[in-house]
Amino acid sequence: MRKMLPCLILAGGLGTRLRPVLGEGFPKALASVDGQPFLAWMLRWLERQRVTDVVLSLGYGCGEITHWLSRQSLGLSVTIIEEDKPLGTGGAILHALWTCGAPRMIVLNGDTITDLDLCSFVEFFDVGGADLAIAATSVSDASRYGTLEFDAGSRRLIAFEEKRPVQAPGFINAGVYAVDAARLLGFDLPERFSFEDDFLRRQITSLDIRVFPEITEFIDIGIPSDYARAQHVVPLMCEQSAHDT
Repeated sequence: MRKMLPCLILAGGLGTRLRPVLGEGFPKALASVDGQPFLAWMLRWLERQRVTDVVLSLGYGCGEITHWLSRQSLGLSVTIIEEDKPLGTGGAILHALWTCGAPRMIVLNGDTITDLDLCSFVEFFDVGGADLAIAATSVSDASRYGTLEFDAGSRRLIAFEEKRPVQAPGFINAGVYAVDAARLLGFDLPERFSFEDDFLRRQITSLDIRVFPEITEFIDIGIPSDYARAQHVVPLMCEQSAHDT
């Protein structure tokens, strides 16, 4: 059986859009979803997909999250990396790769759960020999997001399309990546930067980036309306993942 890559969860954000719901000083990773912290659902989802090693990149709310973790009985190993200052998604990924020394990792946003089959995603990454893979999902209205344009055969990324005011379907970045550390660490990058806007968009021609468009269920708790929807969607998604394993 293929050994699962270690998973990096980016959970250092300020969560400003959820503060009206959660209150000041409350980390988004601990936001209650159906009576349990969102992070608990994420870790359970990863464990059911045979993940054994998780790296948590933390910043805002690190103390509260670390305290919560210390009281849990987990079936996987969790390593915490704390950002002394905000690094952006790109800086957090590079910091984790340098710190952990893992040759390859799966990277996930700490406010998102999908129905992605991680084993299939890793196999896609391995077989294609790409520098980086992006998991994508199709939405009926992509006007809120930028979309991904990719070759239907090779699934190689061609372009990131900007947000458009007109409602139209499209494939969007679901915030899950498989990365090759050697390729990423070979670039001369600033300490703080956005992984998508400051790096991926600028390196499409120099990197072999492949798109895995197999996500059908996707929930991001980053805004109050989606956080409310997550209260019933997340438990159903995790229950389904338990049946599929």
